Amino acid sequence: VKIADEIAPGSSVTFSYPGEEDRAIALRLPDGVLVAYSSVCTHLACGVLWEREARELVCPCHDGRFAAETGGVVAGPPPRPLPVIDLEERADGIYAVGARVR
Repeated sequence: VKIADEIAPGSSVTFSYPGEEDRAIALRLPDGVLVAYSSVCTHLACGVLWEREARELVCPCHDGRFAAETGGVVAGPPPRPLPVIDLEERADGIYAVGARVR
C-alpha cells in the first residue's frame, strides 16, 4: 500500500494499514531514518501522535510514551511496544509492505 510520495525529516504521515480501520503512523526521523508503527496505543487503544520536539510518540489519554526509533515503551502505562509496520522506499514513493508484533 502506497502511503506517501515522500516524508521530510522530522515529519510524519498517518495512514491505514493493513486494513482500512487499522490506524498507523510513519515518521522520517531527523537523522533520515524511516520508521512506521501502529498508532493504536497498547494500553487502551487511544490514538498515538508524533511529538517532534520530544522525538517520541505520545498517547495523550494516559501519557503513554513510545521511542520513535523503536516503538518501545518509554513511560506510562502501555504494557507492550507498538506493532511495527515494515516500509519500502521506492523511486515512486513509500509503501507499507508488512506488519509485525514484537
